Amino acid sequence: MTGAVPELDAVVTFIAEEQARPERRCTYVGTRPDGIRAELDALEPPWSQTLRVVATDAGELRGAVVVEWDEGSGRSWVLGPWVAGDAAAWDELAPGLLDAALSQLPITITRHEVCSDVSNELLAELAAEVGWVPTEVNHAYVVDEAAVAAWPDDAPTVPVRDATADDREAIAPLHEAEFPGTYATVQQLLDGQADGSWVLLVVPGAEGSIAGYAAGRVQPDGEGYIDYLVVHPEARRTGVGRRLVTALGRELLAASTTGRVHLTVQDQRADARALYDALGFRLDESFVAYRSEPA
Repeated sequence: MTGAVPELDAVVTFIAEEQARPERRCTYVGTRPDGIRAELDALEPPWSQTLRVVATDAGELRGAVVVEWDEGSGRSWVLGPWVAGDAAAWDELAPGLLDAALSQLPITITRHEVCSDVSNELLAELAAEVGWVPTEVNHAYVVDEAAVAAWPDDAPTVPVRDATADDREAIAPLHEAEFPGTYATVQQLLDGQADGSWVLLVVPGAEGSIAGYAAGRVQPDGEGYIDYLVVHPEARRTGVGRRLVTALGRELLAASTTGRVHLTVQDQRADARALYDALGFRLDESFVAYRSEPA
């Protein structure tokens, strides 16, 4: 970090200005200053401690980066880097900012990730330089109150209920197969269901099994997010996915302060994308993550 230390509000303003440029956007935070501040304030460790900046002697920000990590999973997520200016400024500052973020991590953190809009070619080049591998392209969708109001009534022939601890053994193999190494374990989802930080719904199957589950939460910026949706292979094309999306979407919308619910889907999942289109979700952004291999 060089130059004068800026106020956190100034950093948020700087990040928002860079987030307004899709070709520089990090997908871990939104684009509105108030939402960005709420998301940053919810990070652990506190973002004021992990923030690294480059600034002039007069305090004008040139670059910033923040990092979050989870010792339980051994993972980190780098927010940014954000660099003002052209590609030459990026080449000058971004590698050092990334190094400054990673240098803070405990030695137990061995997997790292950054994520950006697909148009962020500069971040893609930086990730390649440090040997991080791109994931498949994902698409972010959003639905608002007007579209949800037009959804048909949920079909009573596909019952849905809150998950309980007894569902853990049925959910776990689906969760681990569909989302290996993800940021929330089944136990964390169940704990969150108990304390109100997550909503976890299931459609029961035969003899104690489940036909599918969905989990989501309201983020610190007030936006609802459907994080996980899995339908058992034997229950696909039976309306289970639609039932879970509409039930969870309505519940998250009721708790949201923005009147919107988001979800992401992999590019290859044409059937899921067709479902979201039919329910009135609109494409908001396409993005890709870059991940390091475990050390």
